[in-house]
Amino acid sequence: MKRVLVIQGQMKQYRVPFFVKLHEALLGDGIVLKVAYGADSSSGRRGDGADLPEEIALKVKSLRIPTTRLIYHPILGEVAASDLVIAEQANRYLVNYLLLVLANLGLKRVAFWGLGKNKDEGRSEFSEWLRERIAKRVDWWFAYTKGTRDYLTSNGVSAEKITIIQNSIDTEDFCRQLDAIGADEIAGARRHFGIEDGNPVGLFVGALLPDKGLRFLLESARLIKTRMPGFHLFIVGGGQEQDAVGAACQSLPWVHFVGPRFGQEKALFFKLSDLFLLPGRVGLAILDAFAAGLPLVTTDISYHGPEVEYLESGCNGLISGQDPAEFSDRVLRLLSDPDLLRKMKNRARESSSRYSIEVMVENFRTGICGALSATKLRSAASTRA
Repeated sequence: MKRVLVIQGQMKQYRVPFFVKLHEALLGDGIVLKVAYGADSSSGRRGDGADLPEEIALKVKSLRIPTTRLIYHPILGEVAASDLVIAEQANRYLVNYLLLVLANLGLKRVAFWGLGKNKDEGRSEFSEWLRERIAKRVDWWFAYTKGTRDYLTSNGVSAEKITIIQNSIDTEDFCRQLDAIGADEIAGARRHFGIEDGNPVGLFVGALLPDKGLRFLLESARLIKTRMPGFHLFIVGGGQEQDAVGAACQSLPWVHFVGPRFGQEKALFFKLSDLFLLPGRVGLAILDAFAAGLPLVTTDISYHGPEVEYLESGCNGLISGQDPAEFSDRVLRLLSDPDLLRKMKNRARESSSRYSIEVMVENFRTGICGALSATKLRSAASTRA
């Protein structure tokens, strides 16, 4: 049987269903999947670490190089035993440079997967230059979205060597969790949080990080509350800004900070809400919002994740300028127009049907089969680059 190794820095809860389903799908093709990831994945304030089943997992003790961001994964034996190695596109992983050498010598089939261009604020020009240079040095690419593919082809990667995976999460399971929540549970939760019938509710779910625009969100929420006194806001998640968020919410009894929640607990807050408010970086959370039938409202920042491509402003959500007054005004217009809000909720729900973890698994499986069967041309290609 062929062996495929995927290297991850950490294992997150949202990735577990994907790898389990991919493992099952690949067995039908005579391919064994192993996923290597840091043994300390379950730690951290965000509370979203997880582990894979034993038949898939390869937990390794990641070694951090002092005074640098570089990380080394001691998995050379597993790399040698694998027919294809798929690594996260990350400059900080030292093993990636070894993989690039092996790929360009024609000794190992190597693929990257990721979002393409790094849009994080404060990113290093050298780091981005390096990403662009090494992007075309692997045998195959698993691109998050069409936008990722376009970035890669603009940097010399052959379109024939790119699989668009349509990055997703297990929305089907989330939909089951949503459907399991009854009217009595919703009514009880509204009473618990002091939300009267007819009061509009906004929702933020995600990592509490600087790029999520949490201060912007709270300022916008204050403006909304001034003009719509019944408005409530839920903030669900954990991260480095949770202490600041918790302190700010103490003086705002209508803003409910509930910390990290998962599974049906998380689903309840979606059922209580009318809109998903994320003025900062949009990522996979957009798929949870659509699955729950919540339009997403964000801003036109430059560092969104590739999943923002799934948002169609005016259809399944809205994109505002980078001004809390404009953002709050757009939210208020939507909350004040029940017919428009209902139409956008329906369109958000329809959008959810276009994206699923099953489609992502099939795309990834097809790409793996393509990468394993493709002619090994890296050493020749590297001499031409």
